[in-house]
Amino acid sequence: MIGVARLIDRAARRVAIAGVNVLNKFTRLPLVGTYLNPLVARLEKGDRLYFDQAELIRVCSALNDAHLPFWVTGGWGLDVLVSCETRRHDDLDFALDRFGENLPAAAAVLTRLGYQRKEPLTGTMWFPDAEIYEDGHGHHIEVHSINWAALSTSEALLDPQQKTDSVSNNSPTWATPRLLEQCTTVGSLDGVPIPTLSVVAQRLFHQGYERRPKDWNAEDIMHMISMGDNAGINTLEAELPRSGRGNRTPSTLLLVPVLTLPSDLWRLCRLYHNDLSRMPPHITLAFPFLPRQSITPDVMRDLSNLVRETPAFDFELSQVRWFGTDVVYVEPSKSDTFRSIVETLQRMFPDFHPYDDAFESVIPHLCLSEHGTLSDRRALGRRAVEYLPAPARATHVWMMSNERHPGEWSIIKIFHLAPPSPVPPSNFNP
Repeated sequence: MIGVARLIDRAARRVAIAGVNVLNKFTRLPLVGTYLNPLVARLEKGDRLYFDQAELIRVCSALNDAHLPFWVTGGWGLDVLVSCETRRHDDLDFALDRFGENLPAAAAVLTRLGYQRKEPLTGTMWFPDAEIYEDGHGHHIEVHSINWAALSTSEALLDPQQKTDSVSNNSPTWATPRLLEQCTTVGSLDGVPIPTLSVVAQRLFHQGYERRPKDWNAEDIMHMISMGDNAGINTLEAELPRSGRGNRTPSTLLLVPVLTLPSDLWRLCRLYHNDLSRMPPHITLAFPFLPRQSITPDVMRDLSNLVRETPAFDFELSQVRWFGTDVVYVEPSKSDTFRSIVETLQRMFPDFHPYDDAFESVIPHLCLSEHGTLSDRRALGRRAVEYLPAPARATHVWMMSNERHPGEWSIIKIFHLAPPSPVPPSNFNP
């Protein structure tokens, strides 16, 4: 019966999504869209279900304070490993050890935080049980059990160096010290320690499922973690056959991601021909930067030192501007700070020429759209004003590369800006 109910639920979701997609086309019409857009925005909840970093830290801090054995899984689990939000997440998944024993305490913590229990889901091979909790702000949490018995029999996949004869024949129902060492670790976000699954466990749990668009991001992050300090060594020859690249030279770029764009503005950007799943809203620092084969460990070290010496800073997305009629963008405050970083990059790397010297000066900007028709861009520019000004924060610099395909960019390195200097008390006398 549960399987039939899930089948009916999925079919209903597909019909609803198809209906919303049709209505979205009408929202772009000049007269009808003005009245139809608020309705469609309420129906299309996908862009509104944003489980932001602040809420994740709030939930995980409360679970930590309750001394509960849990580990963040899924997309947020990978982001905790690299200490950076790499895409917008619509939920939070975490695994709870000794599920039946610890679930009441975990439920009490979530209830105190304003969450309510919903209808539970059926589990998977790795996560047999799934409890659902939601609050009134669109935050969705899934609490899972871990199939430690299945993991125990899969130790050869977790550790290829492990000798078969040393694997225990007993199938534990909870985490053994060895499984904990292999499958779990502690990452952080904004300096807050957060328990999470290891990249080895994450890679195992991603096997055997149909790839979704957001799974490309997971594969990029897992590859970046596995490369570690070798991210500056060009591995293109080993990863992609020459026949798959033709004669092109893969390039790189540097940007400051802005994943906290207001949900309604995010939806509008996606509606007007932007693929935000592969390239999030951002402030470009260097495009094109250097050819991929020129990214050596020395280049990575110099970039890391530069970014580490630059304190994180807040800024504001304030006014809609245009580059001619081709690009509609939002101008950030503190443009001088962004411009200073670009100028430093030019001094450090003489082969870097912003936009191939097509412009006399670099104007920091967050591109809203350069796709579709001019009328589309004008409509986006008019409607974007409703959601500005919007606060933002520069905390990381991403290096991305188009190794796979000229228009397909993936993260190959994340650099962390320095924590901002503490503000001295008002009665401070140097």
